Amino acid sequence: MNILTNAIDALEENVNKTPDGTSANLRQITIHTSVVDERWVQIAIADNGPGISKQVQQRIFDPFFTTKPVGKGTGMGMSISYQIITEKHNGTLEYCSTPGQGTEFLIQIPIRQQSQAVALVGAKDER
Repeated sequence: MNILTNAIDALEENVNKTPDGTSANLRQITIHTSVVDERWVQIAIADNGPGISKQVQQRIFDPFFTTKPVGKGTGMGMSISYQIITEKHNGTLEYCSTPGQGTEFLIQIPIRQQSQAVALVGAKDER
């Protein structure tokens, strides 16, 4: 949801011109899912907004970093998204952005999560 919210916010800033020079709202978000191979699925979220500047790209996953005005964002959305995808789901979160053309985020997560053995240290059978 954080990635989609950022895409929507980016598109609110982006008004394109049609070939005849008139203003038109040609805003678009595309979501595409696919199976990468027998181990991975991918979710691609792309927008045709203004793109992300190189300066912002260097800090995009930093906690408390935001480009939004005061009161609009906390700067935690992308950091939390990265943490959930990579740490909780053992996946990857990458992006490609071209200023003036848009941004695409690629989320890859394993189809099956590795089971984690839980050791009960000091547990006694009370039968």
